[in-house]
Amino acid sequence: MSKKDPVCDLEGKDMNLRSNYFVGIQVSNPEIHRMVKIVQEAILSKQPALRTAVVPIPTLHITLAVAHLPDMEHISRAAEVVENCGSIHRGFFSKPASLHFSGLKTFGNKVLFASIQQGEALEEVQMMASDLETSFQELTGSPTKKGFKPHLTILKLSKDFKLRRKGIPKISSSLYLDMTDTVFGSQVVQGIQLLSMNKPKDGNGYYYCSHQVAFDVSCLESGDHSECCKKPLSVKPNLDNVSQLQCTVKHEKGVIKRRFHSLSLARLSSVFGRTSESSDNADDKDVLMTLWIVSAASAAIIAAVRRILASK
Repeated sequence: MSKKDPVCDLEGKDMNLRSNYFVGIQVSNPEIHRMVKIVQEAILSKQPALRTAVVPIPTLHITLAVAHLPDMEHISRAAEVVENCGSIHRGFFSKPASLHFSGLKTFGNKVLFASIQQGEALEEVQMMASDLETSFQELTGSPTKKGFKPHLTILKLSKDFKLRRKGIPKISSSLYLDMTDTVFGSQVVQGIQLLSMNKPKDGNGYYYCSHQVAFDVSCLESGDHSECCKKPLSVKPNLDNVSQLQCTVKHEKGVIKRRFHSLSLARLSSVFGRTSESSDNADDKDVLMTLWIVSAASAAIIAAVRRILASK
């Protein structure tokens, strides 16, 4: 079968469709949440337009596998796959096993993420991802993404395709260069979840969970998310600059109004009515110069206002 040929189910339906479910490990430690938020706010203070590319703190997770599940039958079978995978690896995670997040890296300057340090827990997670990949391929009949790369996404440009048109084709390293060695903290693996990409988030802002395998492990993780999940990003345009700009706009409007009022209707008609002869009259040249200045000032004001709005 060629790569272009569609993969079909028993009813002949094309199953090479966009993924709508994934299996993940929730990253719920408030310590990690706070550190991710600090990084996000620092980046936005330098480039506010990236706000739409920021990953919401309550949704932080590690993706193990993705799939397109077209109906309830496939969702139920996927839940069985997750249950079986959890059973196989439950023994290892029955005692606290933590993933340690440290350092910032990117995928092609399109995705900024926190790295996971090597260790036994990560190796076990990688085995789970491999098992899930194989099982989902058998379930859907469609090839899954190869090469599991464990990471914690912090910011990704694909969340807003308009960013390229705004002149932001990549995440500049200058935005996070001073934070590349950030230590985010550790997350105890408490279970694996079958999560929907499209259904409404739950009351905490996390993905809708269709099935969950919880590992019997005690976790001393704090439940206080008041400084991370329940508090929005604080980066805002400088209010002093906005106020100053508003005063400037008001002043320039007054100048433009006075200049136009100083020009008589006859004078304007005489200037714009001459299409075939040049104007050597000094007064007419003054009129044209005034109009040119007014136009340039108007364009500058509009551009400044657009920059302020874009930074919100």
